[in-house]
Amino acid sequence: MKLIGIIVVGALAAACGGGKKKQDTTPVNTGPDTAQTGTTPAVSDTKPPEPKPAGGKSLYDRLGGQGAITAVVEEFVTRTTTDARIKERFFNTDATNLKKQLVDFVCQATGGPCKYGGRDMQTAHAGMDLVDEEFNALVEDLVGALDKFKVPEKEKSELLGALGPLKPQMVVSADKLKPVDEKTLAPVVKLQGTLKDKQAQELLGAAITAAKRGQKSYAEQLFTRAEMIAGPKPLAGVAKIFRTGAPTRITTATKKMPDSAPQPQVVKEEAEADKLPPKAKAGSLTGNLKIDGKAPSGLGVIMLTPAKGGGKKRVAKTRVIEQRGKEFAPHVMAIPVGSTVSFPNFDQIFHNVFSISKTKAFDLGMYKNGETREIKFEKPGIVRLGCNLHAAMAAYLIVVAAPHYAVIDKDGTFGFKALAPGKYKVEVWNEFAGDPIKEEVEVKEGDNAKDFDLKANPPGISPNKFGEARQ
Repeated sequence: MKLIGIIVVGALAAACGGGKKKQDTTPVNTGPDTAQTGTTPAVSDTKPPEPKPAGGKSLYDRLGGQGAITAVVEEFVTRTTTDARIKERFFNTDATNLKKQLVDFVCQATGGPCKYGGRDMQTAHAGMDLVDEEFNALVEDLVGALDKFKVPEKEKSELLGALGPLKPQMVVSADKLKPVDEKTLAPVVKLQGTLKDKQAQELLGAAITAAKRGQKSYAEQLFTRAEMIAGPKPLAGVAKIFRTGAPTRITTATKKMPDSAPQPQVVKEEAEADKLPPKAKAGSLTGNLKIDGKAPSGLGVIMLTPAKGGGKKRVAKTRVIEQRGKEFAPHVMAIPVGSTVSFPNFDQIFHNVFSISKTKAFDLGMYKNGETREIKFEKPGIVRLGCNLHAAMAAYLIVVAAPHYAVIDKDGTFGFKALAPGKYKVEVWNEFAGDPIKEEVEVKEGDNAKDFDLKANPPGISPNKFGEARQ
């Protein structure tokens, strides 16, 4: 892969979530109460390929070194972010960071001294549904940037020749798109001309184009941006054209939430134990969770309920799952039924938190830094969280009705200090396993131990909020 392919890939990666590399901890199936699956491999730790020197010089040197690469990248970014055909793809991108990542990517890939720290192509552009017209626009903008700086024809031909094999990896096949017909879109076309704000008109026009192509998720994103400018009322009559198939949209006004210390990735909170009478008999329960006989690589939850029923009902709580650095934190959280969770955005970009889980399906819409929306969870089960703008983001909320529960860290160990002796129904879940396992365990007075072994299920990126696989 040479410069032209490298720059196109890097631009898309940075625009669609490129950032620090992190192992994606999203399982394909989190059990019968989780309606989301995926098959995309986890983020790899691969680096841009090293080029082969020609005539004794690396491509980096033949192109003029970092200064020349920086100039081409800056021109390319300027063109893409102003090109009407593709500029909306970059609306949620930090242009300064985009340029830096591209320079590092190209510099390293052409044999220079830089180090690229972004995500790999497959993960970063998952869910884009990029089509031929957009890919061609990117290429044309790059050729224009190369021509402006008079890159020699020999190098240019070499670079262009390397682009062909990349296209199938980046452009979605037509059979995976479901275009919306012109008759269905006619009311939107008619409404477009009535909007007073020019930018809202342009965004609605772009949403129409995306819908005609079958880019369902992207069309809804563009429609949402038009709605944020024009207001929901003028567009209410056509909203269902773009949102049919998505979960219920939460339309309450966002609240302001000041930034504070970052939330931890793991909250090792054990539900408070039953208040046993003084000098009452009590037993502890400790153990270890494994997956296919091995130590787990993700987080989990263990829940205990007295076999005969009863047990103290846990008090509903108010908790926070934040969006920071294009990640959710905490990554796994357990809460009692009836608890409320706030989802603040502390990034300088928009996010769109959603879930299509059976336990609680919802769409919080897009909102910016310092804003939040909250949801009350009244049904027990597993809620898989995603961001419709950043496919690699994932988190899990376990809504618990059991009187005893605890988050199991990656070391696999767990422990309950004070339980009334007796038989308990146990449910154990891990983000890298399949269905939760259910067993019965007897807790006797004193120390008790019990290990659990779950069946592995490969990780994958979740579908978008329409339940479609992110290609």
